[in-house]
Amino acid sequence: MQKILVPVDYSDVSANAVRFALQIAEKNDAKVTLLNSVHFDYFTDYQFTSFTTAKSMMDEVKEAMNEKMNKFVKQFDTRLKINTLVNESSLLNSVKDLTKEEGYDLVVIGTHGASGFEEVLIGSNTERIVRHAPCPVISVPAASNIDTIKRILIPLDIREIKGSFLDEIAVLQKQFDAHLEFLWVKTPHNIENEEKVSAELSDLIKEHGISNFEFSVVRNVFPSDGILWHADDTNADMIAMPTHARRGISHWLSGSLTEDTVNHIKMPVWSFKMDKKEKSISLSSVKNAHGKPEYKKIEVLTS
Repeated sequence: MQKILVPVDYSDVSANAVRFALQIAEKNDAKVTLLNSVHFDYFTDYQFTSFTTAKSMMDEVKEAMNEKMNKFVKQFDTRLKINTLVNESSLLNSVKDLTKEEGYDLVVIGTHGASGFEEVLIGSNTERIVRHAPCPVISVPAASNIDTIKRILIPLDIREIKGSFLDEIAVLQKQFDAHLEFLWVKTPHNIENEEKVSAELSDLIKEHGISNFEFSVVRNVFPSDGILWHADDTNADMIAMPTHARRGISHWLSGSLTEDTVNHIKMPVWSFKMDKKEKSISLSSVKNAHGKPEYKKIEVLTS
C-alpha cells in the first residue's frame, strides 16, 4: 500500500474518510492525496457578461476551493504530509484518471447513504466510484478506526468467483490482520449442496493464501437482506464485496448488490471491481448440482 486517494467535499463525512485513510497510510507509510472536484456543466450558448468568462469564473471557483482545502487539511493531526488536488474534471472522471495514471492502490471515500427517490434519481458519488474505480475502494459511512476492524464479512456469488478478487482479499486480510467470514446467501432457486460447496470453496480460498477464515451459509429470498442481517447478527466490522460494474438496462433491472450495500450499511465497505473479461472459477459442486428450486406454485383462491 503506497498511494491512497480520498475524494472530499469538506463535510464531516469526508473528514471521517480522511481520518480512516490516514490511519491506513501511517501504518504503511503511504502517500495520501485529497481530491476535490469543481466540475460544472453550462450551456455553450450561455451569455456571460462582458466582465466574466467561463475561464475566469472557474479560476475564481478553484481559488476559493483551494483556500477551503487548506483550511480543511489543518484539522488532521498526522506525521504524514497530506497532498491536495482541486480538479476541474467531474469527480468520477478525476478518480478514474488519477488511479490509472498515478497508480493509486486504494480509494477511501465517505458516504452519506441514500434511500427512496433520492437514491433512484440522483444516485451517489460513492456508488459511482465503487462501480467504476479500477482499484479497491473503502466506503466509510461514519467515524471508524482501523484498529477495531477484526472481523470482515465477505459475501460470495458462488457462480461468479474470480481469482483476482480472492488475491485482493488476501491482501486485505494482511492489512487489517482480521478474521474473515465468507458468506453464501442461499436463495430459493439455489439447488447446490451446502456441504459440497463449503468444502470446495474452503480449499479454493486456502489456495489463494488466505487463512484464519470460516464459511457460512444463510437462507434468504433477497441476498442483500441476508447479508445485512447476518452482518448485524455477527457484529461484523467491515464488509468486503466484488462489484460487477453493470451498465444500462441490466443495472436498472437487477441493480448491484455491492452498490446497494454501500448505500445502506453502517460500517466500512471494501469493494473491488472485477474484470468482466476474467473467467470465473467453475466449481464442480455448482456445475454438477442436481435438484429442483424451492419455489412452490401458489394457488389463487376464488370464490
